[in-house]
Amino acid sequence: MAALNVSADIQASDGNLTYEQLVAGLKAKRWKRILVLTGAGISVSAGIPDFRSPGTGIYDNLKEYNLPQPEAIFAIDYFKDKPEPFYRFAQNFDLTKFNATPTHYFIKLLQDKGMLFKNMTQNIDNLEQKTGMNMDDVVQCHGANSGASCAKCNRDADEETLQQKIRDQVIMRCDLEDCNGPIKPDITFFGEQLPVEFYDAMARVKVGDLLMVMGTALAVAPFNMIPSMTKPGIPKILFNMNNTADTGGYDFTESGANKLFVEGKCDETLRKLVDDCGWSEEFEAILPECHKQQAPAAASE
Repeated sequence: MAALNVSADIQASDGNLTYEQLVAGLKAKRWKRILVLTGAGISVSAGIPDFRSPGTGIYDNLKEYNLPQPEAIFAIDYFKDKPEPFYRFAQNFDLTKFNATPTHYFIKLLQDKGMLFKNMTQNIDNLEQKTGMNMDDVVQCHGANSGASCAKCNRDADEETLQQKIRDQVIMRCDLEDCNGPIKPDITFFGEQLPVEFYDAMARVKVGDLLMVMGTALAVAPFNMIPSMTKPGIPKILFNMNNTADTGGYDFTESGANKLFVEGKCDETLRKLVDDCGWSEEFEAILPECHKQQAPAAASE
């Protein structure tokens, strides 16, 4: 099945969910336990680069750090030995200054309508909280940019002191006797155990009756296993620039599998979905001014 471009005519496809069926089901609240998976792509419009896009992605812009490979900057063993590159990176990557995107507010809209089961996110930017969402329905699978702890002994550390040390480019060290490990924000580095909340949510993904995946390549395990763990036969929709099968992930264009790939930028495709569902007034009501649709200028007489 070819990707569905929202600017094109909607065509039915045997055995797969159609865009029209998705709209009709959402309008009728057919699905009441929607599982939403999100990745870095939903925060790009906020000004936060994703990881893997050629030219603009984080990994493509770390050459000056002299890393053995780009991923090393987020590897716990490398950080324990050489925390300087991460501190340098973090100095120029203050996640607290960014605002939530229309896609984040779409997920809040689902929650407001009582249709959201869980939003499981790979993102550490904590933008979900800035929408005013009830964070009980959000699982930050790789941690979040809040809190601080020692990379060696896991002892809690002061977050504000860490942020100041990052600004000053001074490595903060654990003051526990015989430790001296470097302090890191409470995000999950490669090689660290994921939060217990992630595994609790993984055990419950079969509760979901609709899967929406937004802005992720589904390239990192075990997060990328979630689509295959959902209840058999539930509709699965991908909102993304590319089918995740192109990066070795889950295939949302598999024929006859009740799937749908909506190609494009998430903010644009989800705004269209909101319009088509007749939810525009509710959506505009929860958006901050910077994201509200501008009314067309009156024609001059």
